Amino acid sequence: MNRAWIAGLLVVATVAGCKKSELTEEDRAAKGSAAAAAAAGTTAASADAGGAAEAGTSAGTAKSFAGKYAVSAGSMYVPENKDWAAVKFKNDESKMLGEGELTIAIDASGRVSGGSEAGPLGAAVLDGKSDGTTLMATVRRKDPSDEGLTGTLQAKVAGDTIEGTMNLAESNAAVVRFARFQAKKK
Repeated sequence: MNRAWIAGLLVVATVAGCKKSELTEEDRAAKGSAAAAAAAGTTAASADAGGAAEAGTSAGTAKSFAGKYAVSAGSMYVPENKDWAAVKFKNDESKMLGEGELTIAIDASGRVSGGSEAGPLGAAVLDGKSDGTTLMATVRRKDPSDEGLTGTLQAKVAGDTIEGTMNLAESNAAVVRFARFQAKKK
């Protein structure tokens, strides 16, 4: 068989496997607006800016937020089959728990920065991106040698409020933590 014939068969099989009824209303709307943007000759950058404007944020506007977070013990799953039998995990329930304060800044391009100076997070730095409605960032140490909590931050941006969670671990993974936070526009 020649390669073109096999490639054509794969395309037909892929398209035949997809049903229009499996698309959600959001998928159909996104597909329609993407097609309209392509037909109008707009660039991806201007489409992204338009999406941010529709989501209730103004493109090109920097915002600063301050808020509080609460850290609780997290959990980690270790499979019980024989390949994992030697792995033991005991989450130290006595340290890096409690409440603290954090700051978040979103610049005009959607770049996220900020951090914490005290509390269970200690001196931490936030670095990520926001599209106007969602925010994703990494949580890293200002001083990597302090062996504090690091991880990821996920949040929703709604007007003048950011609400989300952080999944965190100590540098040696002996401590796993989960945090919820809320920040309001300054």
